[in-house]
Amino acid sequence: MTEEQFAQVIAVHLSGAYKLSRAVWPYMVQQKFGRIINTSSPAGLYGNFGQANYSAAKLGLVGLAETLAKEGFKYNIKVNAIAPLARSRMTEDILPSHLLKQLGPEKIAPLVLYLTHESSNVTNSIFEVAGGWYGQIRWERSSGQIFNPNEETFTPESILNKWSSINDFADKSFNRTQHPTQLSDYNALIRECRRLPRDNPQGSVKITSLKGKVVVITGSGSGLGRTHANWFAKYGARLVINDIKNPRTVVEELNGKYGTGTAIADSHNIVREAPQIVENAIKNFGRVDVLVNNAGILRDRSFKKMTDDEWFSVLQVHLFASYSMCKAVWLVFVKQKSGYIVNVTSTSGIYGNFGQANYAAAKSAILGFSKTIAIEGAKKGIVVNAVAPHAETAMTKTIFRKEDLENRFEPSQVSPFIVLLSSEELQCREGKTGVRGQLFEVGGGWIGKTRFQRSSGFVAVGDHVNLDLLAANWSKVVDFSKPQYPATFAEGSVLILRAIQAAQYSAVSDSDKGIFNYSDRDSIIYNLGLGARSNQLQYVYENDLNFQVLPSFVVIPFMESITSGLKMHTLVNDYDYSKLLHGEQYFKIVQDGSLSTSGSWRTFIKPLQVSDKRGKGAVIVGGSETYDIKTNKLVCINEGSFFVRGANALGAKNRNFAPRSKFATTTFKAPLDTPPTVELDITTTIDQATLYRLSGDYNPLHIDSKAARAVGFPKPILHGLGTLGVTTKALYETFGAIGEMKVRLTAPVFPGDKLKVKAWKRADGIVIFQTLDVTTNTVVLDNAAMKLIGSVSKF
Repeated sequence: MTEEQFAQVIAVHLSGAYKLSRAVWPYMVQQKFGRIINTSSPAGLYGNFGQANYSAAKLGLVGLAETLAKEGFKYNIKVNAIAPLARSRMTEDILPSHLLKQLGPEKIAPLVLYLTHESSNVTNSIFEVAGGWYGQIRWERSSGQIFNPNEETFTPESILNKWSSINDFADKSFNRTQHPTQLSDYNALIRECRRLPRDNPQGSVKITSLKGKVVVITGSGSGLGRTHANWFAKYGARLVINDIKNPRTVVEELNGKYGTGTAIADSHNIVREAPQIVENAIKNFGRVDVLVNNAGILRDRSFKKMTDDEWFSVLQVHLFASYSMCKAVWLVFVKQKSGYIVNVTSTSGIYGNFGQANYAAAKSAILGFSKTIAIEGAKKGIVVNAVAPHAETAMTKTIFRKEDLENRFEPSQVSPFIVLLSSEELQCREGKTGVRGQLFEVGGGWIGKTRFQRSSGFVAVGDHVNLDLLAANWSKVVDFSKPQYPATFAEGSVLILRAIQAAQYSAVSDSDKGIFNYSDRDSIIYNLGLGARSNQLQYVYENDLNFQVLPSFVVIPFMESITSGLKMHTLVNDYDYSKLLHGEQYFKIVQDGSLSTSGSWRTFIKPLQVSDKRGKGAVIVGGSETYDIKTNKLVCINEGSFFVRGANALGAKNRNFAPRSKFATTTFKAPLDTPPTVELDITTTIDQATLYRLSGDYNPLHIDSKAARAVGFPKPILHGLGTLGVTTKALYETFGAIGEMKVRLTAPVFPGDKLKVKAWKRADGIVIFQTLDVTTNTVVLDNAAMKLIGSVSKF
């Protein structure tokens, strides 16, 4: 990303919104009425890979909206932010097509109408909306942990010792978990802190990882930056003291305390000369390990009096400088495969603040920016977090109240936390996930974690959503009785789409659920998807005397019903259908192995088994019985095993809900040391997946190269059940009618690959087989067998 690309997006989204809001503000104030909607984005709320500029701009709009809501309240100006997930020119490049189909922009308009209606009293709120789902977002701040602010024992070690309590959102005696619109009551908290014993417990872990590390701190000639530098030096770090006014006094102080060469001075401009600051560090110390973006200015003024110069100067020093500094160290960190960035935001950025529209927008934008680069840096060993400090400095002294000044909120009550965030010890404590992309509020001896909480929301089912429907269900939109805590763009989207699917499924009457209607045409399409040719009239011509549909067709109604009917999200925690892998499939054809080529079936889905895989994920086994509606006779039975990465079983680690088929649970190991009864060659076509998807599985992974690359495949893959189907066709044509079959799907097949099926027929009518992708030399179907139907079978 170039500086120009970053600036362009900020200009269009954030500064553009400022300019237009500033233009209408005097008129709204005069008429004592106004409605403003700032359009944010899930990428702004949660961060999103490759969208650092967009994430910054879009969360900056939230900070701006929160401030304008506070300033406009007495003038009846209501200001809100919405984060729509909708089909547009911007989202069509980052969302798969099957999701975009559900995300028409016409579902966004009712929310905008509701919030801008003259009767609406909603203000200072954030909403997400997508595909008929409407929900509210609000901040949630943990009760946190308090420490005695005694500088001798309020150390990084003491904070690490109480780390779990900082992240604990349960109420405590000294503080409650809150859903705030303003900063904490620091005056009450610091009184609680000072009641504690002066000696904070230090725990057993000593912070040693910062010894010899090189730390760049912007704006460190005074205030918080100066104190941060002293604390880093105390732990053996070497410092680059950057300050455009006077870095030398602090350098002399540090070199006097901790030895010559501890610190060097740097007076480069952080906006225009960020690369020179990093070059200075490398020239003198050979590396850079930590960046603290601390520098800042204030240009406070009510919005109706704010000038463009005041807006842009604050954005330059806070937002653009943070971008420039992160950009300057990024390649160094990537090369080292390690690095720490602490970006300083503010409670004004989180909650908005009267007279600080510029500052709130910039600091909120820094948070959105931080979330995205935390995602991008995770695999490169780069750790990024954001901190909102509360301390008395020359900059904040002008806005502190008398009581704040009397309580003396020292910078030393913030610095130990900055040091801890930059340490390997904290990352090791949290294991593989580490501490990345998080937001903390710190001051006076109190530390808390802040995150987004989302309502369960309301889903409007159907193509037509109007203002009256939304108004009638507004209590559901803002209902936090069953809150959600999405931490990423993907998690947030999955939860919304799951709610939409569940609502759509519930809206279908019980009499219509599980209904599968099919015709001769559907049977022909299915057969063609498995490689049927024009000269195989029994598969492609409805008037042929032997017209038939291939036996594996019975998996189609099962797959149509399984996702919504099984309600997998109720069986495991952390369910994400984007992390769902189809593991095994079993089917049994009840009526002598033959199937009608047209008809109406009803499928009943039920869970059979859930098992936990010790932190790797959970396996869900779903089963179905499919009946012919006309005759009410059982047609087929299916069982499918699905592995959900990252999920874990609810309650007991292993739960059995209903008996499973013996054939489905039997292990069939291919006897590779014995010559097979037959080897069958199959050549899939380049259009195989294109045809197979017409039978109902429209996952873009099988046709859209972009969607395939997004999940790690170089090109679209054949459906797993398509691989099962082409194998079934070859075996059916060789051995005859199939009663039961089970397979394990072990690897993907690319359309056009050549397959080889090895089959071993046993005397009991069971055929064990294995399918190999000859092109990639990979076993794609294993633990596989079928049971033939008596005298009909060949061989």
